Amino acid sequence: MASWLGLGRVSVTLAEQGHRSLPHSAALQEARLTFASLGRVLDAAGQTQPAPPPLPPPTPDPEPLLARLDYCQHHLRNLRYKLKLMQTRAVPFEARLKALPALRAWTGPVRNPALEENWLALFEAEAQSGLLDDCGAGPQKLLEARIAGLEREAEVLGKLVEQTPPAF
Repeated sequence: MASWLGLGRVSVTLAEQGHRSLPHSAALQEARLTFASLGRVLDAAGQTQPAPPPLPPPTPDPEPLLARLDYCQHHLRNLRYKLKLMQTRAVPFEARLKALPALRAWTGPVRNPALEENWLALFEAEAQSGLLDDCGAGPQKLLEARIAGLEREAEVLGKLVEQTPPAF
């Protein structure tokens, strides 16, 4: 706009912020711009009349939408696969925790009680750690949230692609 008015950018910025008025040399251009924003045109006689119809907006290019939709679908397949793997990996850890109380409740003879307790503690710690950090309910819920977000994004993108006329 500064170049169109024939002024420096700083002058236009100061005028827009109300710190300074535009020089008189820009007054005609400023008037044209004001009238144009109101949908009016100043004619040679100094009268205003309706402006010509506005230009149509550019037709959006569907390619970026299609590329992002493809990205979402690709990552959805990968994340769904990863979720199935997590669920599969969680089963033995959950089985360990389920069996642990019965293993600890054993009253029969044990060859080395200290070694038995250490083994049970390690058995439990590995299961807890695996479920908390790698494949349990928490990591699965986080992954499900990512999947839900990508599903929604893909849904919205699909609708936008349907509404976008093909580019020529």
